[in-house]
Amino acid sequence: MKKIAIMTAGGDCCGLNAAVKTIVCEAKTKGIEVVGILDGYKGFIEGRYKELTLDDVAGIENMGGTILGSSSKECPFYYLIDKEKNIYEDLTDKGIEALKNMNVEGLIVIGGDGTLDSARVISERGMPTIGIPKTIDNDMIASDPTIGFDTAVSNNVECIAKLKSTAYSHKRAMVVEIMGRTSGYLTLYSGFVSGADVILLPEKDYDLDIVCNKVKEAVGKNRYAIVAVSEAAKEIGKKETISKIVKDSFEQKRYGGVSVNLAKEIEERTGIESKSVILGHMQRGGETVFSDIIRASLQADYALELLLNNETGYIVGMKEGKLSKMQFPKIRVPRVLDIDNNELIKTAKNMGISFGI
Repeated sequence: MKKIAIMTAGGDCCGLNAAVKTIVCEAKTKGIEVVGILDGYKGFIEGRYKELTLDDVAGIENMGGTILGSSSKECPFYYLIDKEKNIYEDLTDKGIEALKNMNVEGLIVIGGDGTLDSARVISERGMPTIGIPKTIDNDMIASDPTIGFDTAVSNNVECIAKLKSTAYSHKRAMVVEIMGRTSGYLTLYSGFVSGADVILLPEKDYDLDIVCNKVKEAVGKNRYAIVAVSEAAKEIGKKETISKIVKDSFEQKRYGGVSVNLAKEIEERTGIESKSVILGHMQRGGETVFSDIIRASLQADYALELLLNNETGYIVGMKEGKLSKMQFPKIRVPRVLDIDNNELIKTAKNMGISFGI
């Protein structure tokens, strides 16, 4: 191959730029041109590209986000062309044709489940494609952990540490809402490392009475309590808290607001002043931690190797510290926590951390 393209799509996270840099630097040593597709599948369909040089990627490895831009809405085989009339079209072939007209011979796509499902379609339509999994949620079966997860945990731990001082000063309970959709990895790791008293996960509905009892116990001993709650967690017998529905998105349900209701309920039941804090997009950005830089670089190197060897149609990840590959799956199945057998959950329970169950 003499010319390849790279794209980042879906929600941003740390580690993306490290992957981009690795691909560009290695490709240049082999005399291969690299085209960056701008703003995810939006740029793929609209034909917006940039030739990437060594100058473009100098020093970007520890920067959060992506220099290529991203979008978490557009899907090439179900692309919104008329919002008022709610008309969608399959424009995948249009995007592929534009790349081939530029003599692009292969594509590397870095993204989450929705992004890589579209990459699968692109691969099936004739463009040699390799996927690299990334998500702060750590919920993809192709890699454990995923690019972006470690930095997000680090960001959350830093934020919760700052909340502890104000919680102590005012003798409060702080209910901290953490991303992760239907997978609780980010909440579990962030809550455990930050010393949370209660960790509430989407994999198992919580009992509000148990939560409140633990909060009272923690405040009685330490003057404060930290409740780490996943955005999709819910009380027994109730539904998830949905903030909105985005029809033209890979993931239409947008969770958000569970911490607001939970803090109110805790305060009403216990009499302890309780505040909700939604960490939101602070979890995604910042300076990339070393493990995400290394993981992204290794996976990017392997992705390029497979692409140049014409071994395409794969997602490359890491499992048990080793590089791995799997074919693009036909069905998207998120990886969720095994509540009964997860070793970190067992350790947390043994230490007295409550899961509201």
